[in-house]
Amino acid sequence: MTCEELKQHTDYSIIEELDHKEIKSLVIVEFRNNRGWKYIAMAYQFIGLMVFSFFMGYSVVSDLMDGESEHLIWFGFGTLFSLTVLVVLHELIHAAAYLLIGARHLSFGMQIRKYLFYVLSDKDVLNYNQFKIVALAPAVVISILTLAAIVIFYQQPILYFLLPIFGLHSLFCSGDFGLLCFFQNRPNREILTFDAKSEGKTYFYGKEIKLNT
Repeated sequence: MTCEELKQHTDYSIIEELDHKEIKSLVIVEFRNNRGWKYIAMAYQFIGLMVFSFFMGYSVVSDLMDGESEHLIWFGFGTLFSLTVLVVLHELIHAAAYLLIGARHLSFGMQIRKYLFYVLSDKDVLNYNQFKIVALAPAVVISILTLAAIVIFYQQPILYFLLPIFGLHSLFCSGDFGLLCFFQNRPNREILTFDAKSEGKTYFYGKEIKLNT
């Protein structure tokens, strides 16, 4: 179904017109009202932040005791990498996931003041299952790769480069989980969504469905 067909479809009606400048506001509201994806996101971020905080403290203490700075330097480089290169990799993984499900009209956007970055699939209509693949791809791929690397390079200095990547990336996925909450918070609707690049908006259309009781 194309976005024009969706707009004219009598079974579907618009339920949200999201300006990309307001993504964070929507995510906060959807998290507040959710009882599913929110807890997965919270658990993921809790583990990530605990890993980041513990090993940052360990790096400082161990280097002070040894009179060195090797651990802290690696940790610092990992943090810098996470706040720069990892942001790009995160969005490229989203883009790859879009391509995997058949979307082709891709573009990248950002709001640097809000430190917000995103990928758009202009006028490609996605259902919930397709959106889940796109939204979860960076969390799954980055977590698997970093955890595998942590096991491989355990007890080597590069370990302290990898740990902040795993820890901080969990925060980057907040918006992805928040948008998943949008779908989950409306179980009585079959939701389809598409981006409109020229308008700077994302549209969500819904069709009423009967729930088994």
